[in-house]
Amino acid sequence: MIEPRLVGVASCPNPPLLLRGITGRPVAEVEQLRTSCLAAIAELLDCAPDLIVLVGGQTAAELAEPEPDKPLSITVGRLLLAQANAALPVEHLVVAGGAPTEQCLALGRQVIAETAGRVGLLVMADGSARRSVKAPGYLDERAAPFDAVIERALVLADPAALAGLDPALAAELLVAGRASWQVLAGAAESQHFAAQLHYADDPFGVWYPVASWRAL
Repeated sequence: MIEPRLVGVASCPNPPLLLRGITGRPVAEVEQLRTSCLAAIAELLDCAPDLIVLVGGQTAAELAEPEPDKPLSITVGRLLLAQANAALPVEHLVVAGGAPTEQCLALGRQVIAETAGRVGLLVMADGSARRSVKAPGYLDERAAPFDAVIERALVLADPAALAGLDPALAAELLVAGRASWQVLAGAAESQHFAAQLHYADDPFGVWYPVASWRAL
């Protein structure tokens, strides 16, 4: 039996609210989300990877900043790894939020082909920011059905469903994680996984799913 190269995955959102001190005081919804993210990362670490590849999206605004290699997604991901006491080498893979599907899939395949050892992926990805009238992008009735496709893909550990996400519609719905999830789709396309959904809600009008996959 061939040992899998991608041994585990954690998918977590990257809202700035997860950064310490942003809320000023503990907020129940934020702490619940943080606890769920740490549970998913604990599952990933339990898969005994040799290293973690931290996949994060980069917005157009971040591309214009002085440190384009450190977008919010990577900053939040590294903080969560530290809070989970992850003592493993970490490599960063930054993908432009608007990258076409084939480029994202190719990046994921490249990670598995070129990274030595047992690989764990921490994928930082938000869903739609148009889930309510108070959401950053206001309410769009298409947001919940689109996010439901992503949730089903995460629950079923279905890389093909993630690969099939429409980039244009994702952009209209302000789905910040589409590119990162399609990197995951490329990395995971030739394997099978057991999945666990740790959290899925939109407390601030942005949909935040948290899931973990373990290679079978």
